[in-house]
Amino acid sequence: MAAPPQSPQATAPGLARHRGYWRWSASAQLTRLPIAMAPLAFTSLSVALAGTYELGAAIVATIVVAEVVCAVPVGRLLDRFGPVLTLRVLLVLRGLAYLAVLFALWQGAPSAVCLVLAALVGCLGGGLLGGLRALLTDIVGPALLTRAVAVNTMMVDVVIVGGPLLVGLLATFSVLGPVVAMAIASVLAAPLVYAAGTRRAKPAVRPARSGALLMPLLGWIVCAFAVGHVASGIEVAVLPIAQRLGGGTAAATLIVGVLCVASTLGGFVFLRLDRRGTPRTVAALLLLYGSGAALVVCLGHSWPVVIAGTALAGVCLGPLINMNSLLAEAILPDHRRSEGFALINTAQGLGFGLGSLALSVLPLTLTGLLALASAALAALAVLRPPGRRAAVEPGPGPG
Repeated sequence: MAAPPQSPQATAPGLARHRGYWRWSASAQLTRLPIAMAPLAFTSLSVALAGTYELGAAIVATIVVAEVVCAVPVGRLLDRFGPVLTLRVLLVLRGLAYLAVLFALWQGAPSAVCLVLAALVGCLGGGLLGGLRALLTDIVGPALLTRAVAVNTMMVDVVIVGGPLLVGLLATFSVLGPVVAMAIASVLAAPLVYAAGTRRAKPAVRPARSGALLMPLLGWIVCAFAVGHVASGIEVAVLPIAQRLGGGTAAATLIVGVLCVASTLGGFVFLRLDRRGTPRTVAALLLLYGSGAALVVCLGHSWPVVIAGTALAGVCLGPLINMNSLLAEAILPDHRRSEGFALINTAQGLGFGLGSLALSVLPLTLTGLLALASAALAALAVLRPPGRRAAVEPGPGPG
């Protein structure tokens, strides 16, 4: 008697042996690596070639702003024309755009030219990570998705820490090396992008307006904003916090290290639990996350308080990013994943950027209280009644 057929999930490999996931992960980390390298790479290059860091800082700011502005339009483009080929083209073009910025700096081009090319880099890069995240579900399947997202979040921490270290290493050989490596990483990511065979065909209908996604996703968009806002409260303010403790750059690096290690630990616990979470869990973590940051920024006048607050915020950070991604996807139709994740990524970037801006114009203590308020408002947003979080319009039916 023949054995009954097994389900695809039953026969699917575990995540550690899932070649498709690791190929996807390589493309995602190579896509993200230039983003982690850019601040130090361009400021260092600007100092070496122009004698000042201001142009490099302006280039980085221009790239970030362009990425935020273009993320949703690029996400819609990916959904409409198919993510795989579009992502590959955009990654290659972004790599070439990095080289164009490098060449302009090397040749002493006017600042305006450098900034226009930087804007091109950002326009090409906006929506890339959202498009890659949209592919992940079909690559690993629902059974492995929670673990896949958790592992990816931990690897993001490695890239964020490793990016600046790689810049420092390459800069010892050539001041041009870091930006060349950023371009190479972007191009190498392109052939690794692919979709699993279960990926649905391109929808025959025109995607609906962004507003149709905005309201159902609002709670998770606000949550992403708060995650970025609170993170900036620690990461951007880390040097004045360290100086308040009588330390300098080394002390600031230690605080960032504690945040990254704690975030990785929180992500590992989430991985072991293998659960998607609930809005109530997210709300509780948001309150703890904001409280940890406020403890560091407002009351961090001793090392035990700073380490405790940083660790508390870090342990919540990894699970929050994971749960926000998974719970947002639950209300996204297949044919609008790229746009939906682009909205989430844009909100997180805006939160980080506005938090950084607040630090430049407000007293340190007040920025800590604002971060806590942002987390509290996000907790209320994700706890909206289910009826107001109704799913967006379904995708085209089969056949």
